[in-house]
Amino acid sequence: MDTNEDVEVRTLDQRIDEVTDETLDSTRRILRTAEETNQIGVDTLITLNEQGEKIDNVERRLDEMNVDLKVTDKNIRELESFCGCCYCPCGKPRSVQGTKQYKKTFGKKAKKREDIINQQPLSGGGGGGKKGGAPEGGYIKRVTGDEREEEMDQNLTAVGGILDNLHGIATDMGDELDRQNDQLIRVNRKAHVNVGHLGSANDRMRRQL
Repeated sequence: MDTNEDVEVRTLDQRIDEVTDETLDSTRRILRTAEETNQIGVDTLITLNEQGEKIDNVERRLDEMNVDLKVTDKNIRELESFCGCCYCPCGKPRSVQGTKQYKKTFGKKAKKREDIINQQPLSGGGGGGKKGGAPEGGYIKRVTGDEREEEMDQNLTAVGGILDNLHGIATDMGDELDRQNDQLIRVNRKAHVNVGHLGSANDRMRRQL
C-alpha cells in the first residue's frame, strides 16, 4: 500500500508533467504567432518597396518631361528670335528655366541632393537587426530533462531569431518611408513646375501664331 509520501510524489510528478505539456504548447503557439508576424512584416516591406519603385518611375517620367520641355523651350526661343524675316531680340517672354522655383527643383544643387539621398544605404536589411542569440544554457531551466524541454528551448530560440529579423524589417521600413516621404515632396514640386512650364510653353507658342 502506498504511503502518503508516495501519493504526494506521484501527484507532484503528474503536475510537473501537465505543466510541461502546457508550457510546450505555449511555446508552439508563440512560435506560430512570431512566424505569422514575421511573414506580415516581410510582405509589408515588399509592398513598400514596390510602392517605392512606382514613385521612382513617376519621378523618372517627370524628369524626362522636363528634358522634353527644355528642348521645346529651345525651339520656341528660336521662333521668338525672328519676327517674319527680321531678327527681333526685344519683348521675349521669360523662360520658366530662369525662375527660382525651377532652379530649386531641377537645378544642379537639387540633382546633387537627390544623388546624395539615393546613395544612402538602408540601416538594417530585413533580416539584419541586432542578433542577441540564446542565453547561455538555453531559455529553459531543465526539470524533467526530456525531449519536450528540448523542443521548448528550440522554439524560444527560433522566436528570438524572428524578433531580431523583425527589428531589421522595422528599421528598413522606417528608412524606406523616410525616403519615400522626401521623394513625394520632390515629385509634387516637379509636377507643379512641369505644369507651369508646359503652360508657359503653350502661351509662348500661341504668341507666335
